[in-house]
Amino acid sequence: MPEKKIYTLTSARNDRVFIHVMPGHFVSANNHINYYIGTSDIKHNHRVSVDAAMLLSSYYNENNIEVDTVLCLYETQPLGAFLAHELSRPNMMSPNPNQTVYTIGAEYDAAGNLIFRDNLVRMIKDKNVVVLISCITSGRTVERAMESIEYYGGRVAGVSSVFSAVEKIRGIFVNTLFTGEDVPSYRAYPAHNCPYCAQGIPVDAISNGYGYSKL
Repeated sequence: MPEKKIYTLTSARNDRVFIHVMPGHFVSANNHINYYIGTSDIKHNHRVSVDAAMLLSSYYNENNIEVDTVLCLYETQPLGAFLAHELSRPNMMSPNPNQTVYTIGAEYDAAGNLIFRDNLVRMIKDKNVVVLISCITSGRTVERAMESIEYYGGRVAGVSSVFSAVEKIRGIFVNTLFTGEDVPSYRAYPAHNCPYCAQGIPVDAISNGYGYSKL
């Protein structure tokens, strides 16, 4: 893949929270997309992650949404831990939380189903669970996670992301740091109807929630 220009976008609410955006032809699990959204600093840089968690937590505090567990998809556990910390500590909206907010990662079986081991089920069953993910394009990955939470007896309390191209998933508002309005030309296409493929433009990289691999 030839070198692509990488742009940095900062949050309007906190200029220390940022993502990287790279144009090109990328293949994700469900679509072909024209931008790779880089969220590595929010997921792995302590300072950026703490500030991002504070922004995400404000939605739940301001709307009085109780959260017991943060389910972290695609290496968002550090961000999820900071989010859990913000949601569990006393603040003006929730002065006496009297609760622990769990942070758990995702595990998939051979068929791609999200599963929870017996020692973790107690953190899902009868709990209010927030799904945390780095990027949402179509929402299918989050939908599968929501279904799994319900299979195990949990309740989906919310969806949070670093970037989301959709506003709602299954009727639940997506609490996100960056939206499609921040990347107005962002587009996703089904593999069978990709204009880049139709023009013979080669794929630059395979991308997923962990990053991208050049071709």
